[in-house]
Amino acid sequence: MRNKIIILFVALLAFLLVGCTNKDDNTKQLNKKSIETNKDIYIKSIQKLKKVKESTDDLPFTVEVKYEKLKNEVRYQVIIDNPNTEITDLSAISIHNKQTDNVFPSVGIFDKKVKLIPDKKPSGVILVGYIPYEGDMDSLNIEIKTLISYKIGDDKFTSYYVTKK
Repeated sequence: MRNKIIILFVALLAFLLVGCTNKDDNTKQLNKKSIETNKDIYIKSIQKLKKVKESTDDLPFTVEVKYEKLKNEVRYQVIIDNPNTEITDLSAISIHNKQTDNVFPSVGIFDKKVKLIPDKKPSGVILVGYIPYEGDMDSLNIEIKTLISYKIGDDKFTSYYVTKK
């Protein structure tokens, strides 16, 4: 009788361990698929932005780019702010035309999408990137392009912002 109880206990323990392992494997596979999907979205967004030539008219928010000279690089900030209506599911990515080893700044692709509500803090999003540069800021010649996807109500929009310094 004792042997039967031990065998039953070992079988139950093995069943539980195998079940937990499969669940962890499934979670890892789902996370891997999510990362691969997000990576594809990121790459496709960059490819789409490279073809864009001009900004979208009448954006429901403001977009501003600021530059700051650091020791051997320039930090740029793309500020999406001051929505004039409630904006949900916002994702954005900014690219530039300079050689870099860094990734381009983004929001809502690898992390949670953002909601912008008029007169509510935080009211905006800041994408921060760095460009290797040792010259004078006055001679910096750069083009920043930003792709912004968002929803107003149930309608989906994709807008572009292009600026040169």
